[in-house]
Amino acid sequence: MVYAHKFEIYSGQENLEKVPGEPDLGATGNVVVRLLRGVPRMINHIIYFDNFYTSLPLVYFLAKQGIHTVGTVQQNRIPNNKLPDRKTFMKKSVPRGSYEERVSTFDGVDMSCVAWKDNKVVTLLSTYSGALPVTEVSRYDKAKKETIGITCPFIVQEYNKHMGVINAWVIYRKNAMERNHHKNNLLTMSQFRNELAFVLCNKGTSKETKRGRRSTSTLEDELQSKIKKASPAPPPPKDIRTDGAEHWPTVGGSHRCKYPKCKG
Repeated sequence: MVYAHKFEIYSGQENLEKVPGEPDLGATGNVVVRLLRGVPRMINHIIYFDNFYTSLPLVYFLAKQGIHTVGTVQQNRIPNNKLPDRKTFMKKSVPRGSYEERVSTFDGVDMSCVAWKDNKVVTLLSTYSGALPVTEVSRYDKAKKETIGITCPFIVQEYNKHMGVINAWVIYRKNAMERNHHKNNLLTMSQFRNELAFVLCNKGTSKETKRGRRSTSTLEDELQSKIKKASPAPPPPKDIRTDGAEHWPTVGGSHRCKYPKCKG
């Protein structure tokens, strides 16, 4: 299980101040360097990231700091890598599970670059793991309509092991299943994202009517809402109901209760 511990919100200001000794590794590389400022050096910590961040200068810099890395990488970020191009690798004559590895040493830093064919070509770069030892993993073959075993390099296993569950929706489903919630009652990914966005945008906000003349757009919206047939409003998410903002009872006509378990 992986949780967000430290993060930056993208605001378009990539060139933030650097501390002494930090190189300029570009917008994406600098983000990684900043987030790792609190990680102890020279005790062989391992960092995992995806191809949005992985680059040779970043991997080399972290290796010199005593931090190992594993990450997917775009082949055009590795000049003269001598790996097969994607078109060649994806030919039907190349069986699924095939891989090729290139190893290099620069200024005392050993690097391994592995290209592996699954349903698409995956390229990974690391300073501590390589293709060996290989194992077998199960994949579904659409042509044969059956599950088959294919070769999987060690570097792929390492990456999937530590990067496979970095997803809030996956964590939500895992926690729900551990609490014996029925699978049919769980939110889909789109529903989860919609509810998360709604909570982040509305948590702690006030819906109190503001003083002054209402804007033209507000009046137009009200007129449009009167024309359309109103549908029952869904109950707000629990995080909104319990945030302590604007929770005052109002006196009005009798309506059906929005509380999910209420039968009134």
